[in-house]
Amino acid sequence: MDRLVINGGYLIDPTNRISSKLNIAIQNGKIVEISKEELQGDTIIDAKGLIVSPGFIDCHIHEDSYNEEKDMFDISIFECMLNMGVTTAIGGNCGIGPYDIPGYIEAVERLGIPINLGMLVPHDILRKIEGINNKYKSASLEEIKKMRAKAVEYLDMGLLGISFGIRYIPGLEKNELIEVSSACQKDNKLIAAHIRDDASNVIPATQEFINIGRELKVPIEISHIGSMASYGQMDEFLSLVDSERSRGLDIGMDCYPYNAFSTKIGETTYDDGFLERYNISYNSIEIAEGKYKGKRCTDRIFKRLRQQAPETITIGHVMREEEVDKAISHPDVIVASDGLMNNFQGHPRAAGTFPRLISEYVKNKKILTLYQAIEKITYLPAKKFGINKGTLGINADADIVIFDFNEIKDNATFQEPALGPSGIKYVIIDGKVALENGKIIRDNLGRFIKK
Repeated sequence: MDRLVINGGYLIDPTNRISSKLNIAIQNGKIVEISKEELQGDTIIDAKGLIVSPGFIDCHIHEDSYNEEKDMFDISIFECMLNMGVTTAIGGNCGIGPYDIPGYIEAVERLGIPINLGMLVPHDILRKIEGINNKYKSASLEEIKKMRAKAVEYLDMGLLGISFGIRYIPGLEKNELIEVSSACQKDNKLIAAHIRDDASNVIPATQEFINIGRELKVPIEISHIGSMASYGQMDEFLSLVDSERSRGLDIGMDCYPYNAFSTKIGETTYDDGFLERYNISYNSIEIAEGKYKGKRCTDRIFKRLRQQAPETITIGHVMREEEVDKAISHPDVIVASDGLMNNFQGHPRAAGTFPRLISEYVKNKKILTLYQAIEKITYLPAKKFGINKGTLGINADADIVIFDFNEIKDNATFQEPALGPSGIKYVIIDGKVALENGKIIRDNLGRFIKK
């Protein structure tokens, strides 16, 4: 079997506390040798002057859909992920995901996709399987029992936990949250949530979710905290989380490095009262696709799209940058994109999050060291979600990104959200080169990962 060698690079591997110039050899998809001596192989990558890191892990994406009729994936976000150095992502977030999860997994394993993918059990899909399509409706005891059974079935298939979009389902009550989440107790898998409320109501919403974790004694993950608490509440929010952690709760949180959120215009985020909640006008909401792409909302545009095209992706320019910075700088906050794309249209976080973390927070703002930044996108998410990724240790999966620290930066904008970054030289998945000098050369190396 071919031996791939990476010589001359500066290795950063927070899992093993490595930060020095070392060389790596790869065979059969695994790292087999690490040495300060120059190594020999069938293929040699000269990484002199470059950073060699575990492949980045994005623990919060909204995965591309599988087209059953064409037997193919409608590739969009997976390609953007690979372009920015992500080798593993986790889908099924915010309670949203594919309706046919077994079919989706089978297609990933059979066809291959650009990156490795793990998934959470999306709670809203459990509801839809039971025929509950009204998000304002409470579930019956019988429906909840069936949802829990289905969640157990999917968790036993290797899914990593359960995700909830509590904000998106006003009818979701405590008994449903508790009963469905209890499926995670058997294997101590986590529950993740887009919590019930944000801005001035973020603290009671956070406490509600914390109480679930405490009652069930399972790990919890609070999703995209920037979009929840970056309106003047971040200090209080972080204090609450740290207090709970100090008392033994396994609690995590993730954040993307942008001060604008993204969601579909028909979601409950935009139910009556949102202008007052964020203290904004319609002009703060940008349309990300379709006829009005790039335009800011007016009363007329907002109401028309909400009624006629509720799936339209929007961008809310509403968060405070200094509050997002506080979140990113916290030592236990994972950086994740919350990327959502439709035919390469959406928010630039889906194509720029990881290069932006390094360019903006390490090089420009100097809030983080490079080691800390890489820790947030390799070791921390791998540890939290319990996956065997995010390390350059011997016998580890050879998922690696090689980049130029001086060149790396995000290029994606709100006008062109899918533009690839600068500075990513190589992305290696399963010991094979998937991307070289910003060009994808293999787009089917990704496999489904289970726990």
